[in-house]
Amino acid sequence: MKKSTKVKTGLLLTSLACAAGATAALVLLQKKREEEVYHEAELKAMDELEEMMRAESDCASCACAEECAAADASYQDTFDEEVPEEAEAPAAAEPEEPAEEDQAEEDEE
Repeated sequence: MKKSTKVKTGLLLTSLACAAGATAALVLLQKKREEEVYHEAELKAMDELEEMMRAESDCASCACAEECAAADASYQDTFDEEVPEEAEAPAAAEPEEPAEEDQAEEDEE
């Protein structure tokens, strides 16, 4: 191999290695930025939660919790009343006799 070909090959390989290194560095920087943004958002959310907990509200006493529980119970009752009982009855009242008749017909064959 000629000396100039070896030099060109060496330069090409060096360039490829530099490009790969630069790409890896950019990927790492992007990940670092994403982690920083996520961390900042997490801190902001935690601060907002702390502010909400510190703020005086109507729910500072147990009275609000009792009202909320009563509202939830009445809300759930509305769904219980909407289910028709007739829809459940035919499904439970269907006999399994046709299946037994099918089996008897198969045995006869």
